[in-house]
Amino acid sequence: LIDAIYMTSITLSTVGFEEVHSLTNTGKIFTSILIFSGITVVVYTLGNVTKFFIEGEIRSYLRWKKMDKNIQKLKEHYIVCGAGRTGTKIINDFLKKNLNFVVVEKDEENIKKLKEIYREKFLYVIGDATKDEVLLQANIEKAKVLISVLSSDADNLFLILTAKDLNKDIQVITRAVDASSEKKLRRGGADFIISPFEIAADRIIATATQTNLISFVDVFSKKSRIEGLTFELIEIKKGSQLVNLTLMEAKIPTKTNLIVIGHEIDGIMKINPMSHELLMENEKILVLGKKDQIKKLIEIASN
Repeated sequence: LIDAIYMTSITLSTVGFEEVHSLTNTGKIFTSILIFSGITVVVYTLGNVTKFFIEGEIRSYLRWKKMDKNIQKLKEHYIVCGAGRTGTKIINDFLKKNLNFVVVEKDEENIKKLKEIYREKFLYVIGDATKDEVLLQANIEKAKVLISVLSSDADNLFLILTAKDLNKDIQVITRAVDASSEKKLRRGGADFIISPFEIAADRIIATATQTNLISFVDVFSKKSRIEGLTFELIEIKKGSQLVNLTLMEAKIPTKTNLIVIGHEIDGIMKINPMSHELLMENEKILVLGKKDQIKKLIEIASN
């Protein structure tokens, strides 16, 4: 019986070793127990390792599925392409303003850093922003603004062309790494082009020559100076009660306590507009005030 158990053990376990010397019955029993114990430990260990990887993959898949579902629910949202230094600053401000946005970044390490900082409080897509399928995953068809801050003008240009092809109505804001690329970016479909170097140079010149003016502008650009005040450009929607009213008749300051700074007609902004100017559908009003006041005007300007 012991020989039968012993031979069965080394056969089923596929050990199949040859004895160095003859084993006693006790030795055969010990060897059989050792074989099955070893197999049990190996199988248990492999099972746990496999379970760890499979469950990890499943958790990752479920997280991705949930995020994708949340992204596809968005409407009129922002897409931030590029999570470098500029992109990170934009993301930080968008989170503070509680805006709906999706980050598109191909470097997974950058996304991990952002997740550590903001504890996954934002939606993101890992992939090349210049590819159709990645932008579609970011729900570009329902987005209202795309911000392109990729590392090169060539990538930014290709992204603009791709974005406009997928959503011709989307507003595109891009950074020009090289000032000489601005014309190409505009021809590619960029609505607004920001050149950091030119802005920095203009700011330095203005600070040197118009110190008082810069100090005044800083009051409205730094939240630490006047907490809660912000500029907002509000579009007058079709069916709004503001349509066909003059600024005087609209009584925006009376109804909302906002300051009307400008009136945009056909893309041209008129600062300090006259009270008799007529407000029409799709025109925009630039105002200064607090968030709740701005929200009230947005409701009035909508249908």
